[in-house]
Amino acid sequence: MCEKAIEDILKKHGITRAIDVSELYLAKKALASVADLSRFPMMTYLWLNDNKIREVCCLRHNYRLTELYLHNNDITSITGCLRHLTSLQVLLLHNNQLKKLGESVSELRRMHFLRTLTFFLNPFAQDPGYRLYVIHYLPSVTLLDRRGKFKQILCISMNIC
Repeated sequence: MCEKAIEDILKKHGITRAIDVSELYLAKKALASVADLSRFPMMTYLWLNDNKIREVCCLRHNYRLTELYLHNNDITSITGCLRHLTSLQVLLLHNNQLKKLGESVSELRRMHFLRTLTFFLNPFAQDPGYRLYVIHYLPSVTLLDRRGKFKQILCISMNIC
């Protein structure tokens, strides 16, 4: 189903070369899985939100991605799937089934340009120390769960206030 959705989009926009794809909108397509998207090496924006996706190991060679929308899916783990996407600036992962905070944050540690991140409505987001943990280990993030201005929390988490 994913391949058909991609082909329909390319045809609709008259795109014949994969290298010409910089954005791909696959949101709200009822996708349970996603085909390998390596054939789109120039892609910088990808919408996969509002589907039924359980894993996201389809981005092996999409190093140029700067914005990735994965919210409102059934993703249970991002371990081993995103760490190479070091150019990401926006990553929305809210309302999934992520249970392991440490593993998820570890996956994002090399993303020094990551500014906007959402994790709310995941099971681990119920942990009272969750925000402090994320802020401490991902200092480049300036907007977490649609809330900015956490400078004071950052001071507390780093014991510098």
